[in-house]
Amino acid sequence: MSKPSTRERLIEVGLRLLRSAGYSAAGINQILQAAEIPKGSFYHHFSTKDEFVIEVIERYATGEMERLERNIQSASLSPLKKLRAYFKDLIATYGQRGGPISGCLLGNLSLEVGGQNEEIRTLLESAFSAWQKELAKIIREAIDAKELPRTVRPDDLAALLVNGWEGAQVRAKATQSDKPLELFFNYTFNVLLKP
Repeated sequence: MSKPSTRERLIEVGLRLLRSAGYSAAGINQILQAAEIPKGSFYHHFSTKDEFVIEVIERYATGEMERLERNIQSASLSPLKKLRAYFKDLIATYGQRGGPISGCLLGNLSLEVGGQNEEIRTLLESAFSAWQKELAKIIREAIDAKELPRTVRPDDLAALLVNGWEGAQVRAKATQSDKPLELFFNYTFNVLLKP
């Protein structure tokens, strides 16, 4: 297996550090030190930290959309079961079993820098909107499959799921416990979306 390029290494390390430490604590020097790359290499690939952060956000958002696609591909599962499997995977990945809870990068950066940098804020909103749109598609499939009533508004329900998950992530990070994630999951699938 070939060694990742310097740019790829920076993005990988940046993704890990931004998720665990946040925007302010993950300075360029910390990223370079963790990546074991000289300072000039950073500026060869990125002109500013914000340009770098934008690249990291895009990589993270792409990876999360791929996770969603993997979880909903099973033709043998109903739409709600696909959605359930997807959120179970999120809990397994972002809960304590996946290591210390550091939360969703989109949510963390929204709280930390979303109000300070318009380009980053716009990208974060775009990533949340794309995620919501994909969840709404699955909800429409569930309505078509008669798992949910026709009165359900897919876009609103998808927004509620995104908002609920992000809130649960914040609480899980604060408590370093999976309980908020599990509460979100149980209430969502055993009460709100119970067929």
